[in-house]
Amino acid sequence: MKDLESEKAELLALLSLPGAGVKKVGELLTMFGSPAGAWEAVRRGAGHGDSRAGGTGWRELSGRVDPVSRLRAIESGGVTVVVKGGPGYPGLLGEIHDPPWALYCRGRPLPVGLTCVALVGSRKATPYGLEVAGWLAGGLARAGVHVISGAAFGVDAAAHRGALAEGGFTTAVLGCGVDVVYPWSNGALFSDIESEGCLLGEYPPGTEPARHHFPARNRVIAGMSAAVIVVEASERSGALLTVDFALSEGREVMAVPGGVFSPNSRGTNALIRNGAVPVTCPEDVLKELGISREGTDGSPGPVDSLCKEWGTKERTLLDAISGGLSDAEGLSGKTGLNAAETVSVLSRMEVEGLVTRGPGGRYYRSAPHGGKHA
Repeated sequence: MKDLESEKAELLALLSLPGAGVKKVGELLTMFGSPAGAWEAVRRGAGHGDSRAGGTGWRELSGRVDPVSRLRAIESGGVTVVVKGGPGYPGLLGEIHDPPWALYCRGRPLPVGLTCVALVGSRKATPYGLEVAGWLAGGLARAGVHVISGAAFGVDAAAHRGALAEGGFTTAVLGCGVDVVYPWSNGALFSDIESEGCLLGEYPPGTEPARHHFPARNRVIAGMSAAVIVVEASERSGALLTVDFALSEGREVMAVPGGVFSPNSRGTNALIRNGAVPVTCPEDVLKELGISREGTDGSPGPVDSLCKEWGTKERTLLDAISGGLSDAEGLSGKTGLNAAETVSVLSRMEVEGLVTRGPGGRYYRSAPHGGKHA
């Protein structure tokens, strides 16, 4: 088969035909040897298209398309196209059993050499889930990790924002064209990601979101990533589809523990029971992936210090809080610390930004916004 990069225009033309998914295009390339050969065969009548359903067949459609002009129009709209095996195509993604033949990218080029980690979870995340997602993403970004998610409401959006806030690189994998904002209310987030990271997808510009696009999107998220972290998910969360793809490709699966009474944590807690690596701080992820974040002077970097600098009492309370929202009295009972020292340590942790006190005096773990952990 000829180099896909040299016949990118014909490859994209093939992918634009209705019903021409990854598998069908692969069959055409195998049969005719190259994108140009397959495109010429389609122009002569190869491939059925959707004429049997009363639509226009591939032969007729191909006669209306000039592949080179179409590619130029896409690129003139600020969209870069990378093809499987070509420059800029994610290496890990190319190893899955059904990788996209081409990816459309808007924003900065995908970085080379950074470990990719996906953070996914509930669209209807709790305050705990949103805080944890942003905190983990920020800590990983500071360690030089490429943070990936799906730009949906909830955990996805919090993960992107957490990475951006720390100056890290984040990629949003979309279930629509990279020029389509979905959900529309995330328009400001999309703009920020395009400016500092990358909007990416396998669907041509102008493609509207469709239900069947999102499972395919999830396979790309998992395929690009060395690990998938589920921050918060119910038993039937769509985030668990990403886990299925990750497991099928031998990728690491991690999960954030949640409250036993929280429906949004039933999926994550079940993952941990079934062997997923529990994540309680960014360092847990870095250690599991073998990522060292040491400064040039040999001292630990900021992310490595997040967990190491906490005292025994702080660690004990944080572990207890990770199990779900709890007030000082409840935490005292969980940890065995007396009431006075529990309140004292919690107050210090709140000042340092390790925990947040919510309504009713109940605490949950938060991002380290200030103090020596910032």
